[in-house]
Amino acid sequence: MANFLRDIADDGTEHSTEAEIQAIAEELVEEIHLGQIEDDVSTVLEQRLEAAGIALRPEALDSLAEDIENDASR
Repeated sequence: MANFLRDIADDGTEHSTEAEIQAIAEELVEEIHLGQIEDDVSTVLEQRLEAAGIALRPEALDSLAEDIENDASR
């Protein structure tokens, strides 16, 4: 499993939002494997993060979505 958090600024301590982001990313990988994601991964990721109250920079969001897609393709 990829370390999805490398796209997020890290201050050296783990935060609950980092665990949430990791869980959302892993969930999306699984849903891609099951064929449940038909929309753009970046869009779905942004919606899931917004629902969790998490906002990422656009470039971090795109990079994280790319990492999810790459991990799901393995």
